[in-house]
Amino acid sequence: MFKGMWITGIVLPFLLITTLWAKPLSTEYLTPAKPLLFTSQFLYVNDQLWGYLRLGLTYLESPEPTSPPEDIPPAYMHPDARGFGTYGLSPEAYEDVRRLYPDFKDCSWQDILSSHQLYELANRAFADLLLRNLQEYIPNNATQEEIFDIIHKAWNLGLTGFKSGRETVESRGKRAEEFKIAWGNNH
Repeated sequence: MFKGMWITGIVLPFLLITTLWAKPLSTEYLTPAKPLLFTSQFLYVNDQLWGYLRLGLTYLESPEPTSPPEDIPPAYMHPDARGFGTYGLSPEAYEDVRRLYPDFKDCSWQDILSSHQLYELANRAFADLLLRNLQEYIPNNATQEEIFDIIHKAWNLGLTGFKSGRETVESRGKRAEEFKIAWGNNH
């Protein structure tokens, strides 16, 4: 008798409270933390361009270049210990995103590393930021391939390095050309 009262008096309320507070593991995919109005603030990287850039950046930056970007967790640390995830986003690059894109001001670096959705948006914002600052280097009516050439270099060198004329290593340029040829042949 006391055993039955103990279960209904102590254990059952504890289980009920725990269940009410528990959050399903897949909530990131069911309900975004913020509405997806993030994308309305991107002036230079539309959906089509981002689709191309993300494949190219994955080819250049990811530990699994031919896998979909979603296969690499955002918290994956690159061998250089500076870049994270499939695109190699750095905490410093993300700080620039937070400073210039108001929708990210409440998203910490840890939030970015724990959500594929936020990681993707932060990288798209970084690409938008780079394009905004590199307009003088982009020809009028540039193709997405021409834009990719500029973005991947600035992604690797940073804005200052790119604008000061630094060059990426030769092997990166060759891989970028491989991507453009492979992508062009498949589409």
